[in-house]
Amino acid sequence: MSARARLLIIEDHPLVAEGLRALLEPHYEVVDIVHESRHAVAAVKRVKPALVLLDLSMPECNGLELLPLLRRANQSLKVLVVTMHMDRAMADMAFEAGADGFVPKESTAVELRDAIGAVLRGERYLSPRVPKRAYRGADAIGNPSLDRLTPRQQQILRMVGEGKSGPEIAASLGVSPRTIEYHRASIRRALGIATETGLVRYAVMVGLVAGGSVALADDEREE
Repeated sequence: MSARARLLIIEDHPLVAEGLRALLEPHYEVVDIVHESRHAVAAVKRVKPALVLLDLSMPECNGLELLPLLRRANQSLKVLVVTMHMDRAMADMAFEAGADGFVPKESTAVELRDAIGAVLRGERYLSPRVPKRAYRGADAIGNPSLDRLTPRQQQILRMVGEGKSGPEIAASLGVSPRTIEYHRASIRRALGIATETGLVRYAVMVGLVAGGSVALADDEREE
């Protein structure tokens, strides 16, 4: 079934994308490569792949934000996340958002092909390279990704997740709005999240904010 399955690569680095294509084309049909997240949904509709290889750290709209849009575009689509992120919390969030598999970019070619085969068979695949921890869904406390942030940055992230604006956060903490914007940019870089909507979703998914749903930003709408 999967010998010549149709694959779509969503990866913003051309060298990485072409490397994946060269690695996979002897075994699968790579039907397209997408470098910009804003073209991803349209590409899924146009080429109708069986599986998407998705990078999480995409500009404009990151992989966690793209996942539900890709699912909406094709409900039978399989999605394998191929990412530089190695911690289990990021894998948990990817599965929560709709991924079928999760492999780090440092994985071997053999593991990548094994992961694709497992996902195409309808199995969930989590690389053994990712730290072992029971899957706990969106309410994961003690998230290792949060360890990258200072206590003040975690406090600001929680307030962002609660829907507070930059000036509101600044007034609450007694600092300037410019300081808050600096912290928000630093938080996005540390977590590999490109948009403010992504920060809100992240805060909810890791349990910094109790419950709730996150509205889609303009750049997340279907094309």
